[in-house]
Amino acid sequence: MVKSKTWLRLASLGFIMLIPLMALFLLVGLVLYWGFDVRILGKNFIILADQGPVPERKVYGALASLPATLLWVYALWRLFLLFFNFQIGKLVNEKTISHLRCFSLFSLLSVTSGFLLSGVVRWAMGVFDNEPLWTHLGFSDTHGAVLFSAAIIYVVTHIIEEGFAYKKETKEYV
Repeated sequence: MVKSKTWLRLASLGFIMLIPLMALFLLVGLVLYWGFDVRILGKNFIILADQGPVPERKVYGALASLPATLLWVYALWRLFLLFFNFQIGKLVNEKTISHLRCFSLFSLLSVTSGFLLSGVVRWAMGVFDNEPLWTHLGFSDTHGAVLFSAAIIYVVTHIIEEGFAYKKETKEYV
């Protein structure tokens, strides 16, 4: 068995520690903002939003934020499993490809659902009133970058899978 490079093991271990913290921060941020109207953590340390939610619309904002959040947490879970499996000695195999593919797919779904529900979220924040929700959908260059990256990763997993199938077929032929 080939021994992994030290920096690769350390990076993997770093991701194993960072990914759960990201998921926790995401969930805590959602609860703090929609549940307790906390917009700033520390003095200008982390700004969750420029303005707080409209009190009577908090439930709608939280419910509209939930699908994208849960999809992203699941994407992070699959990425965590990928790095965890590598850390325990399971190198690239079909399961690794599956974790990476799920990460990209659920990242894509998270951004898409966040976009589709962003009008409700912005309305619950009081960003606009008296206009149709669909006219205030929020999409940024960051959303575009995540969608593009997720699509690339998704396609690459299929390319890698084809490579494994070709290797297996060649091995069986010989």
